[in-house]
Amino acid sequence: MAQLSIFVSHGTKYADIAISLKRSLLRVQSSRRLSVKLSEDMPAGREWRKWIDDNVRAADVFVLLYPHPSMDMSWCNYELGRFYQRDDNVVCIRNVDIPTPPRVFEPYQSIEADQAGLMKFMKDLFVTGALTAGEVLNENVSKVSTDDGALANEIAREIAEQFAAARVDEQLYERRLVISVQYASPGKLDAENSIIEGNENGVNLLGFHHMPGMRWSDVRNVLGTSAEWPVELEQAMATMASGQLPPPLSPFRSPSGIFIPVIVRAESVDRQLRRVVVIFVPADSERLGALFEGSSLPMAMPATFKSLVHILRLLYRARWDILEPRRAEAMYKKPSKERCAEIVRLVLSDYDELNRDLAGLQLSGDDAFHGVFDSEVWEEIDARGAEWLALTNDLRAKPPDNAEELSSLLTALRSNNAKWMNIGATQYAKTVARYAK
Repeated sequence: MAQLSIFVSHGTKYADIAISLKRSLLRVQSSRRLSVKLSEDMPAGREWRKWIDDNVRAADVFVLLYPHPSMDMSWCNYELGRFYQRDDNVVCIRNVDIPTPPRVFEPYQSIEADQAGLMKFMKDLFVTGALTAGEVLNENVSKVSTDDGALANEIAREIAEQFAAARVDEQLYERRLVISVQYASPGKLDAENSIIEGNENGVNLLGFHHMPGMRWSDVRNVLGTSAEWPVELEQAMATMASGQLPPPLSPFRSPSGIFIPVIVRAESVDRQLRRVVVIFVPADSERLGALFEGSSLPMAMPATFKSLVHILRLLYRARWDILEPRRAEAMYKKPSKERCAEIVRLVLSDYDELNRDLAGLQLSGDDAFHGVFDSEVWEEIDARGAEWLALTNDLRAKPPDNAEELSSLLTALRSNNAKWMNIGATQYAKTVARYAK
């Protein structure tokens, strides 16, 4: 009788769960020999995509392990695309805190990774025939009183515990790079044989997908001269091995924003570094901007003039950091209902941040704010403030669920911002004229 082939798709970070599932399934008695394939089974030297294509297409059952919503799905989606079997032979095992499977897997069977859900998967595979075209592989799996039933329950419990541990572990540093250091000669790093581990989010941040056997030289080749921290890290390794505190590393820019590399752990043996852990901390440019803006103006500059400059900067941020990119997305990319809700949340969150920065400059009160402007524009300031408040209240109370309504509201906010900038520009010209005398 032909073997039953199962392909287990998973993120690299969760290889331990996949390996445990494979070993567990192979322990269960079956009328058909089981073959469980993982990407970790690929022999050294094999072409990666061809191995996946061959083994996924030969599979009878496709199982996705989905322990955390941040898991990189690029390879899993690729593997599913190579699976040409019936729809009911695809199963997503998702963690209990994840309400739905990934978008590409939504049409297929989805079970929670608690003991009951995993026991259902065991029964579907061995007893009910749901994954084997009606064929029963071992009916005793559903009978707790039998050895096979007790084994199946134990397997379900163990895998459920590993999924639970993945939930806790993922709350740690999300963007992490682990370097297993090798040396070409004493004190000289061997970049070709120093292996990269860590998590997928950390590697993805640098511009490529994590794959087994990645090397430090791969990181250097991808980043090139666009980031200084890899060179700084290599230079620091000798001093770190002797027990000195690691130096600060230079921030760098990625498509996801600006990040600060931080060395959080270093392991050494006989004064030679063996392992380095680096995390990437997002640098909130808006919060840091508010911190540095106060010291970037001349000390002798009058306080009211300084306050006016700060207000203008906040208006520019509102226009080109908050409104313009989200309005363009709503108008030209026609986002889904879910994305529209996310854009609304981002806009309101950014405005809240802007208001906190205004408060940090002691300008959030009416008297302090009005004091920056001449009295003849106070009435217009109040009108523009009421208009902005009404528009943002509409966003909070009745968030648009389609791109047309969202772009209309964001256009109205942009128009309000333009009126604010006109007030600010007029006041700036008057203030400059006073000091020009």
